[in-house]
Amino acid sequence: MVTPGAPASGGIMVDWNTENVLHLLSRAGFGAKFKEAASWERRGQALTVELLVSQKGMSAKGPATPDADPESLAKLQTWWVKRMATQNARRLQEKMVLFWHDHFATQYSVVKNVRQMSYQNRTFRLHGLGSFKTLVYEVTRDAAMLEFLDGRLNSKNNKNENYGRELMELFVLGVFDLNGGENYTQTDVEQITRCCTGYQIDFAKDLGFFNSNRFDNGNKTLFAGTGHQASGNIGFEDANGALLPPAQNVIDILFAHRDTDGELTMPRYLAKKLWEYFAYPNPTKTLVDEIAAPFISGGFVIRDLLRAIFLHDEFYSAQAKTSSVKNPVEFALSAMRATKASSNYAQVPIFLDDMGMDLFEPPSVNGWSSGLSWLSTGQFLQRFAFAQTLAAGRDVKELKLKPTQIFDDDATSAGQVVDELLGVFGIASRVPAGSRDALVAYLNDPAPPASFSDPAVIEKKVRGVIALILQLPEFHIH
Repeated sequence: MVTPGAPASGGIMVDWNTENVLHLLSRAGFGAKFKEAASWERRGQALTVELLVSQKGMSAKGPATPDADPESLAKLQTWWVKRMATQNARRLQEKMVLFWHDHFATQYSVVKNVRQMSYQNRTFRLHGLGSFKTLVYEVTRDAAMLEFLDGRLNSKNNKNENYGRELMELFVLGVFDLNGGENYTQTDVEQITRCCTGYQIDFAKDLGFFNSNRFDNGNKTLFAGTGHQASGNIGFEDANGALLPPAQNVIDILFAHRDTDGELTMPRYLAKKLWEYFAYPNPTKTLVDEIAAPFISGGFVIRDLLRAIFLHDEFYSAQAKTSSVKNPVEFALSAMRATKASSNYAQVPIFLDDMGMDLFEPPSVNGWSSGLSWLSTGQFLQRFAFAQTLAAGRDVKELKLKPTQIFDDDATSAGQVVDELLGVFGIASRVPAGSRDALVAYLNDPAPPASFSDPAVIEKKVRGVIALILQLPEFHIH
């Protein structure tokens, strides 16, 4: 049962068993390593969740050069993919780096500076589990973001609305609240644009900085006529780099915005988005408010929101386990972790790009589409190609898999082998009997193997059934 002290959620308490451990590791990371679930099961739910969410920020960053260099970008992609694939205690930290890269979507093809992209990636790693206020501030002055959304061009004499608009629309509030009410007007876009003036990029260091001489010092009014109206010389920081007090600080004013229910807009917006990322679409308003409550009371610390999600009974519901399509990173890395595959990871970003997820190149400021869009015909075929390459992998420069590491070659029947492998991939309880029977029939065709330790059987049949399992719909859903 759930460890005492877990917050009540109004549902039936979940058993902390292998199935729920694997679900958490699939969502709060990139799947479980071979036979890893038992150690997390012994820790209990509360301790497991706490170990994942409590990791302190890290300043680790990948290799990069301060220019548009495809080779440098490839090295950065390889570094990050390897980090996502191999982290254990910090797996959620890397999962959140991926989430924030999608949330604060920034394209290398626009920025054209690999070092700036690397620094932004580091920002997500450093602040991605901490204060959301700090994260929004750091993104606002981030060089890659200043380049991507033209923040560096926004000055008191030359207004550019791109960043201010997306700050409200995509990053903090959303266009509409949970009732469909509009959260801001075009006038608010114009006013917040003035609040965001003054930032530039130091291209020698590839870091953003605030130039008070370019800042619009005039009076601004945000959300005029509402109960959360704010007026004054609103901005982010003063000439000395100190954050402005809450009454003048853009972020505090955005965080104080209230929706048509009179509730804080930002916590509901972020809670809903994170629930949909980790569980399933369209949560109820009641559920959103339950998981947002500790986020609000704790002063908008991201790990508090994540803890509430992962301790909520509904997170372990059947709907939460079967309503989300793995994105290409989740699909590929979970397959590699489950099979103990080895690689130098140089080719993995190319596989991800083929499947529709080119790291550091989201398709737009809206990030990647999710859900069934990942399973379009062309992208699904690329998933099959990856599955076949992984199952056949014999070269660490691409992918290398040793089947004998993940099944008992002393098995006496095809059914035993299939059940072991379905367990390795964490889908044994979800695969229909007909699919299991088809896998058994494949291993037994043209006749049951005399021995599953026979290298010829392993190299042809066992590798083949691994490829088939990786192509089952159940492995693409979590």
